Amino acid sequence: MTKVSILGAGPAGSTAAYYLAKSGIEVELIDKVKFPRDKPCAGGLFNPFLFYKKFPFLKKAEGKYIYRAKFYAGKYSCEYKSKKPLLKMFLRKDFDYFLFRKAVKQGAKFYLNKKPEGDIVIDATGAGNPENYPKAGLCLVNDFKIKKDIDMVHVHYGFKGIKGYCWLYPKKGHANIGIGAYLPQKKIKEIYEDYIDFLEKNKIVKVKGKQYNAKIIPFAPAKRFYKGNTLFVGDRAGFVRPSTGEGIYFGMVSGKIAARTIIEKKRFSWYEQHIRKEFGEYLKPIMFGWSRRLLNKVLEKAVRICSKDDEFKKRFAENFFRMGDYKLGWVFLKNLIK
Repeated sequence: MTKVSILGAGPAGSTAAYYLAKSGIEVELIDKVKFPRDKPCAGGLFNPFLFYKKFPFLKKAEGKYIYRAKFYAGKYSCEYKSKKPLLKMFLRKDFDYFLFRKAVKQGAKFYLNKKPEGDIVIDATGAGNPENYPKAGLCLVNDFKIKKDIDMVHVHYGFKGIKGYCWLYPKKGHANIGIGAYLPQKKIKEIYEDYIDFLEKNKIVKVKGKQYNAKIIPFAPAKRFYKGNTLFVGDRAGFVRPSTGEGIYFGMVSGKIAARTIIEKKRFSWYEQHIRKEFGEYLKPIMFGWSRRLLNKVLEKAVRICSKDDEFKKRFAENFFRMGDYKLGWVFLKNLIK
């Protein structure tokens, strides 16, 4: 009988464990720490109803729906309000524990720092050395406790000239503040602190301290999605959307596809082919060839148009939150170069 070892009990690992255990396969779920545990991440489901189609049980995960967003670039800004939720926000400590408990309830056995003994291994240990990926970035992020809840996302492109963006994602009782930039990026700590000053100066939020957790973000898939008897899923495989740094959706979907590969006894090459087909354009490194100056110039122009054109603003915002046509979204951004 096949036994599967899963290294890492985050969203990708726990999702794989859930579906494998549900099918009757013996699963050992291994992690370095006990659950519940905190994890550096913005912590949200972009376009939550798309998640629900693939994972109906996520409707029961406690979170806060967000309908409003404000985009900044250079001296321009624009606000967007959606009829449908743009995001469902939560603390990663709570969300990961929710998925972890579902996997264990289905029969997955949890172990701390155990040597894997499975015939097949699923590596869900997250992003490690940035050299493993064609392109990578660095994220500084923290959940700050706040007295008064916020109901609007703030996305600030090119803050202090970075190739990336700063953000504030609202959560119940918390404000998640972060910065994500392509490597190399000088003085990222100072820029992160300046962004908190910007938020406080503009009376968007007030927090205590400027603490953060740092995390490597792969901005392109790894060269291989499997090796020997091991399948790579989630951040470990580089399944992160380059334009936003979003990884939870791609982690959970890759975990589910990895489980299906094992349950149906398919070749690992099928897993790689199916992943590329499933994620398609989302993981393509479209922005890597753009210089920092050109990228920020294009985004500044886009936000300026958003402030005047409601239809363009709708397309721009929905592309960010993965609610619209991804290819169409990049076509209209590329056209701004002209």
